[in-house]
Amino acid sequence: MTRTLIVYGTVEGHTDDVVTAVTAPLQEAGHQVVVHRIGEAPPTPEGFDVVVVGSSVHMGKHHADVIAWARDNAALLSDRPSAFFEVCLSAAAGDEQRLTEARTYVDAFMEQTGWHPDLVGIFGGALLYTRYGFVKKRMLRSIAAKGGFGTDTHQDFDYTDYDAVRQFGTDVAAAAP
Repeated sequence: MTRTLIVYGTVEGHTDDVVTAVTAPLQEAGHQVVVHRIGEAPPTPEGFDVVVVGSSVHMGKHHADVIAWARDNAALLSDRPSAFFEVCLSAAAGDEQRLTEARTYVDAFMEQTGWHPDLVGIFGGALLYTRYGFVKKRMLRSIAAKGGFGTDTHQDFDYTDYDAVRQFGTDVAAAAP
């Protein structure tokens, strides 16, 4: 049985939903999947056949603890099939300029960590207005309006393509030894 570790970071919790969608095809392919949200002292990649690392992007930056974990484990990550995904609102905009912006965040992550995963997934994020405080809600509403995203602060907007997320999980499973 293939042992797969998923380590990820999230701020508002939307990346939890993405991890669930990545995990399903891995389990369907027979992987034993161990999931660790950063901050829960994730294990090292030792003893795992495949490792998936994920992070949300906020204000153009990945989760600092995910960066540190990947940097500290870069050599072990490079010794086995590995994948990285980011959850980023820019990726949901539907235009090439914003997708290019989202790709620059992945490039920065690789530069900061020294790790170059075998597979990379970039997925649209969400506007979770109902979870934001007053100031953040107003700030993100202004940004959303400029980007063509939902601005009704009484509801949440999920821009994640879950078919693409599940395909990423399937691709990770196929890359396993």
